[in-house]
Amino acid sequence: MTKPATNAAQTQPRWREQRRFVLATVAITLLYLGIQEIWMAGASQLAHQGWTVNDPAQTHAAEAVEIAEKSKPREAALDPKFPRRVFQLGFEYGYLSQWLGGYGQQPDDVMAQLSQPVDGHIRHLNELADQLGVAPVARLPVRTAADFGQLTQRIEEDPAGIAGRIEAVGSLRLRHLFLLAAHLGTETAALESTGDITPIPATALIGMHATLAGVPEPLWRPLSRISRGTRDEIRRDYHDARIKLESLWP
Repeated sequence: MTKPATNAAQTQPRWREQRRFVLATVAITLLYLGIQEIWMAGASQLAHQGWTVNDPAQTHAAEAVEIAEKSKPREAALDPKFPRRVFQLGFEYGYLSQWLGGYGQQPDDVMAQLSQPVDGHIRHLNELADQLGVAPVARLPVRTAADFGQLTQRIEEDPAGIAGRIEAVGSLRLRHLFLLAAHLGTETAALESTGDITPIPATALIGMHATLAGVPEPLWRPLSRISRGTRDEIRRDYHDARIKLESLWP
C-alpha cells in the first residue's frame, strides 16, 4: 500500500521541475522577444533619422574630389541640361522598378493594364533615354519575391548596364547622380503605396552617391531620412526635398 504513495511523491517533484523549466523557457523567450522588439524599434528610429555607421559626407569626401576632377573635362562638352536629365532618368527608372515590380511577373496584357497609372512616367523615361543617347531603358524586371526584395542591391549591380551607359556618354560623376536618383525613385514609389509600413530610404547609398555626385550635403540629407507626421505629410516633405535637389541643375 505504501508503494503508490512513494511513486506519487517521486512524480510530484519531477512535475514541479518540468513546470519550472517551462516557465523559465517562456520567461527567457519573452525577454528575448522584448529585447528584439526594443532593438528593432531603436534601429527603425535611427533609420528614420538617417543614421549610418559612417558619415557618407566624410567617408567619400576625398573620392568625390577625385571624381569631380576626372569628370570635369568630359562634362564641359555636354549640354547644360544633361545632368538634370540624368537625374530625372534615374528617378523614373527607380520609381517604375519599385511601382511595377510590386506586381511581380504578370502576363503582358495584365501588366499593360497595371501600367496605366504610370504611363506618364514610362513616356518620360523613354524620352529621357533618347535625349541622353542611352536608349533603350526599362525598369528592372521582377519575376520573384526575392527579385523585389533585393531591388536596392540590383540597382547597384546595374544588370542592364544603364548606369554604365550614362558613364560612357557622360562621366563617372553622372553615373553616381543616376544611381542616387534611382534610389530616390524607389523610395518615392514606396511612399506612394498603400502599405501600412513606412519605407526606410537606402540612407548609406543615398549619402554615398550624392557625395560622389557632388551634391551639397544640405540638399541630400533630407532625402536620406523620413520626416515626422502623417503618411501624406511624409510624402509631401520627401517630394519637396527632391524637387529642391533637382533645381540644382538648369
